[in-house]
Amino acid sequence: MQSTLAETVPTTPAETDASNLDSVYQALLKGVGHELVTEANVAQLISRAEADKHPVLAAELREWQAPCG
Repeated sequence: MQSTLAETVPTTPAETDASNLDSVYQALLKGVGHELVTEANVAQLISRAEADKHPVLAAELREWQAPCG
């Protein structure tokens, strides 16, 4: 059976609540949900990732937070 792109590319679950920090964080742990990171939640997400010992996620979020250019 041949797989399609939709089956192989992870996507953010429809039930992810963008206004709920825990929901966004759980999506990020699964490698999705990056589109839900905002100026309003990025600092809390970084703190949570650091507290939960997820240094790669914390670093990715710091990169998102850093100014471009």
